[in-house]
Amino acid sequence: MDWMEEQHHQEMAAKTADELIARLKMKPPINPLAIAQTESDILKFAGGDLGSRYDGKLEYVKSRGLFLLYYNTKYDIGLTEGQHHPRTLFSVSHELGHFFIDHHHQCLRRGVKPHRSKNEFRSHRQIEREADAFAASLMMPTVFARPMVNESPLSMDRIGDIAGHFGASLVSAAIRSVRLSDYPCALAGIRNGRVAWMFPSESLVNAGIYPKRGGIPENAEEPWEEMTGGSADSSQGDGTVADWFDTFSKEDLDDIYVGEEYLPVQVTETLVVLLTLDEDELAEEEEEDEED
Repeated sequence: MDWMEEQHHQEMAAKTADELIARLKMKPPINPLAIAQTESDILKFAGGDLGSRYDGKLEYVKSRGLFLLYYNTKYDIGLTEGQHHPRTLFSVSHELGHFFIDHHHQCLRRGVKPHRSKNEFRSHRQIEREADAFAASLMMPTVFARPMVNESPLSMDRIGDIAGHFGASLVSAAIRSVRLSDYPCALAGIRNGRVAWMFPSESLVNAGIYPKRGGIPENAEEPWEEMTGGSADSSQGDGTVADWFDTFSKEDLDDIYVGEEYLPVQVTETLVVLLTLDEDELAEEEEEDEED
């Protein structure tokens, strides 16, 4: 499956979540357990500290005609009873994705073996990426999130504020914010010394700048080494379009400046990188292309 097709599937999953929120007439902060309760006739759920076994699982018990949703509460340690960490809520939302996305739902009904999920975009399986996209959209519905995201260009500080407003985890809020942003930006996840995933904003793709996966640029090597050494400190860097993206026939875009903000997420062994471009500089390059 190529990148464009993968993005389309994730966008459709996000749309399913938006439609669900509209149908239930919910407003942020979204409680996914309350959503699960609306399907109590055929969906039962329970949480517990599952350690490192898995974050969530959804299975269908044909003999009872029931779906059973399990979620890991290990992230809730230290919170007041009844409160849940944003990562726990993301796990529940992810499993609800398997329930509400029709082809996921039907696969389970047909007897496809359930699997144990590791959420927040840690899986390369398309079905898991779709459930992650559903979860991110469920916690940050488009109708409420898009206006807030586009008040100004993104930064990690702004994303932190957005995450707090919606009760979302920082990683899912960062991915969702980039996908909704009207500004040229992207979010990359570095794992095992390679770019494991990258999400661009629509304006970046429209300018002819596309995600590039694989090895990391030299300017990301030091932040990666610091993270693998145990550091949880964020940092900033400077790069160019050519460092992070493919431009194919638009090589004149390669030297455009890219701001880098690095955020180590030790719990998922991922170095998250917010990549931002100046929209005026990008517009100037596009105008020069048109003149040529």
